Amino acid sequence: MITITVPAVWSPERRTGYEVAGSGLLYDVVRRFVEENPVFRRRLIGADGAPLKYVNLFVDDELIMRHLRETTEVAPGSTVTIISPMAGG
Repeated sequence: MITITVPAVWSPERRTGYEVAGSGLLYDVVRRFVEENPVFRRRLIGADGAPLKYVNLFVDDELIMRHLRETTEVAPGSTVTIISPMAGG
């Protein structure tokens, strides 16, 4: 199992922890998570069906840079943390 952590404000129940079976490439894990939890689709998947690149993705507390996300493997027992992008000025 892979643990998925999302911001509490994203979930109607304020739930932050979820699980996804298996392992695989990071973007595939995100897609499986959204398939199992469609309430997060608009926050994680674009109109073209691809994961949004501006969302910050961490695997086991390591920020995965955008250019590495398509090739990053997520092992069973890992934690994927999803953090909303921040804007400021």
